[in-house]
Amino acid sequence: MKMSDTIAELATALSRAQGMIDDASKASANPFFKSKYADLAAVRAVIREPLAVCDLAIVQAPRVVDGGAEVETLIMHKSGEFLSETLFMPAGKADPHGYASAITYARRIGIMSLLCLASFDDDGNTAVESVKATAPKKAASKDVIAAGSAAASQGYAALTAWWNGLDEADRKSFPADERARLRVVSKEADGSDVEAQ
Repeated sequence: MKMSDTIAELATALSRAQGMIDDASKASANPFFKSKYADLAAVRAVIREPLAVCDLAIVQAPRVVDGGAEVETLIMHKSGEFLSETLFMPAGKADPHGYASAITYARRIGIMSLLCLASFDDDGNTAVESVKATAPKKAASKDVIAAGSAAASQGYAALTAWWNGLDEADRKSFPADERARLRVVSKEADGSDVEAQ
C-alpha cells in the first residue's frame, strides 16, 4: 500500500465517511450462479455523497497487463494526503470484453476493500471456476498403472473389479490411451469385447 507521509487528516475524514456509508445493495444478477451482487454503480451510489461531504475523492487508474488488468485505487483528501492500493484481476479472455470485465471487477473490489464495504459477492465465483477449470490434472502414478496392467492380464472381470475399486481421483488422472491399452490386454486375456466403465 502506498500513502502520503502523513495521513492524520485523511484518517479523520475517512473515519467520518465510513460512519456515513451504508453497505452496497445486491441489485445486480449473476445469471450463471443465479445470485445477486452489488455492481460498481451500486457501490458508487452509496459512497459518493459521504466522500464528498468529508472532502474525500477516489481516483482509479486501470492498465492492461499480461493475463489481465490492474487497477490502482487512490483515496485522496483535500489536504493532499492519500493512500492507494493496486489490485490485479485475471482476464477471462484476452480481448476487449475480457479486459473490460476484469477492470470493472477490480474497480469495484478496490473501492470496497479500501472503504471496508461489505457485500456478499457471488460474481467472483466466475473467476474461481475459471481457475478450477484450468488447474493441471494430476498424473496417474506408475503404481496405479502397473496394478491396472496386472488386472488386465487376468481378463476383463479382473480389470473391471480393479477399475471399480479405484478412487475418483485415480480414475480422473488415468490416461485415456492407457485405459484403451488395458482393454485390449483384457480382451486378449479372455476374449471379452466389453469396455471398462
